[in-house]
Amino acid sequence: MLSEEETIQTLKSISQGDFQKISSTLLEKMGFEISSSETRDESLLVEGEIERGGKIREYLIKCTRAEENLKEEIRELHELLGGRKYGLFLTTSLRDRGVEKTERIEFVGGTPFYKLLKKFDMLSQVESYLEELSEEQKTEESTEETTSDRSEDIMEWGKKGKEKYIQGEYSEAIRYFEKVLELNPEDHVALNNKALCHLKEEDYETSLESINEAISINPDFEDAYLNKAFILEKKGELEEAKDTVKKLIDLKPNKAEYHYIYAAYLRKIGELQEAWRSTQKSLKIDPENEDAKDLRSTLRNELKEETGERPEGLEEIEVESDLKEKIQSLEKENKEIREELEEKESEIAELEEEKRKVENKFEMEKNRLRNTIKLKQERIESLQEKRNELKEALEEVEGEEKKDEEDEKEEEEDIETKQEVIEELQNLKYVGPELADRIYESGYTSIDDLKKASREELGEIKGMGSAITEKVFEHLHED
Repeated sequence: MLSEEETIQTLKSISQGDFQKISSTLLEKMGFEISSSETRDESLLVEGEIERGGKIREYLIKCTRAEENLKEEIRELHELLGGRKYGLFLTTSLRDRGVEKTERIEFVGGTPFYKLLKKFDMLSQVESYLEELSEEQKTEESTEETTSDRSEDIMEWGKKGKEKYIQGEYSEAIRYFEKVLELNPEDHVALNNKALCHLKEEDYETSLESINEAISINPDFEDAYLNKAFILEKKGELEEAKDTVKKLIDLKPNKAEYHYIYAAYLRKIGELQEAWRSTQKSLKIDPENEDAKDLRSTLRNELKEETGERPEGLEEIEVESDLKEKIQSLEKENKEIREELEEKESEIAELEEEKRKVENKFEMEKNRLRNTIKLKQERIESLQEKRNELKEALEEVEGEEKKDEEDEKEEEEDIETKQEVIEELQNLKYVGPELADRIYESGYTSIDDLKKASREELGEIKGMGSAITEKVFEHLHED
């Protein structure tokens, strides 16, 4: 079974399509009935329903592998909820610092993500992706060094191209961006930057070709749409520029800046009422947008000149509609809060019952531990008694060992004395080691003792024949 670290790393490494597939499968196993899904900025945005507490709740779920700007990702999800849905932010990232937690959005980071996959037996699917990645890695090893060199060249040339652009050397900048495109013809960033250089040189047609190619490669490339609108504006094609920004709004409907730019183009082509509505949308999303405030003030005056009255009526209608929508949203939220309160009260009752069971279990465990401690204390006392008995027995053994050591020492001393006597007796003529040992064993411990013995006494020594006895006796009394 894959570890948490291996699982998260695999999810970060697989293709976007595989990540979206496994995310969708997980949501379905969790009980979500998915009604729609779409890809946004390398993330998967899913709409679905799930039963919670006997009620059906609508959810908007964002599945992402983003590591940076999680706070911004959560904020965008919150804006998309519109106060009517619950949100789920499912991410491989472990970092949630700075993320604003709300009651309407659940944050499921790396570890909970892993636990869900494990719970619904999906780790084997992730493991199969890991095996595929390993095979791909083996295939790519032979070209890894070349690819690395190409990447370094692309980064270096892209950097030089930007430097030349900043310095106003647009032809040189184009040359570097074209070098990037020779190695990677689908580098949409290089195509976008090349388009800006042609724009500065007022080569609008070439600039437009380059920016269109960038958009065809990456249809979600926001900067490219903005630059295309600006190029079309320079060509005098304001209608086309406005339509380009409209595509950008379709791509990012909750960005106030895009509604403001759209309103500005509408004003330029004389569609003041539409410009007013788009400005209001921008301020609804971001009430602090100063550019939108200035444009609204300008449009208010221009609409008054055109129609003879200020457009407060239109503003009031939109405000009234907003208030009505907010009231409905609040009523729905209030109902949901009441339902949640009932759920919480039920949970509290369950928790109190669980608390009572825990307290009973605790009391039983406490009594068990007391009995265990008592038994152990009795065991300790018994062991202490045995210890004392063993100590006394050990002291006796040590005394006996000491006596044995003394006896052994005395015996060693006797052996040493015997050896010395035997060596001395061997100094006598006719006495060898064996005879000397027998003389010692017969009780003679020195030559002087032998001198005091008679012939008869010497003859009684085991192993001394009459001839040897006579010779030894005479030798002892030569003086």
